[in-house]
Amino acid sequence: MPHKLASSLRRSVSHPTAFVDVYSARWDKLLVFFVRRTFDVETARDLTAETFAQAYQHRRRFRGRTDAEAEAWLYGIGRRQLSRYLRKGAVERRAVERLGIRIPAVSDDDYDRIVELAGLAEMRRRMATAFSDLSPRDRDVLRLRVIEERPYQEVAETLGVSERATRVRVSRALRRLADAMEMTVRTEVTS
Repeated sequence: MPHKLASSLRRSVSHPTAFVDVYSARWDKLLVFFVRRTFDVETARDLTAETFAQAYQHRRRFRGRTDAEAEAWLYGIGRRQLSRYLRKGAVERRAVERLGIRIPAVSDDDYDRIVELAGLAEMRRRMATAFSDLSPRDRDVLRLRVIEERPYQEVAETLGVSERATRVRVSRALRRLADAMEMTVRTEVTS
C-alpha cells in the first residue's frame, strides 16, 4: 500500500509544490478537528491555515515513512496551534477588539458548509444526550459552573459544600462528560 501523504510530505522538501497534495489530502479533516474543539468556524479556519503554514515551514523535520505517521505529525502541529490559541486567544481577541480591527467574516454559504462538514448539529445533539445521561448531581454542578459561569464560591454555597469539594465535583463531571463524548468519537471512527 503506497503512503501518498508521507511521500508527498517528504517530496515537498525538494519540490515545494508537492505540499499541495498534503494540504488537499487533509485540510478538511483538520478543519473538522478544529471546529469540533472550538465550535467556531472562523477560528477553526484560521487554526487550519496556521497548522499548514507551520507544517510547510517545518516540513524538513518530518521523519516518518507512513501516512499514519504523517497524519500524526500534522495533528501534533494542530494540537500545538490549538493549545497556543487557547492560551493566547483571549488576550489577542481583547486587543483586536480594543483596536477596533474587523476580521473578515466567513460567507454564509462557507459557514454552513463547514458546520455541515464538521457535523456540529450532530455533535451538539450528542453533547446534549451525554449531558442528560449524567447524574443530577453532575448536571447541577456543570450547569452552575460551566453553563451559567458562576464563581466556584457561589456554586459551593448553592450546593451547600466546600469550594474544594465543588472544584472536585466540576472536574469529575467534566471528565465524565469528556469520556462520554470521546466514546462517541471512537465509535464514529471505528464505524
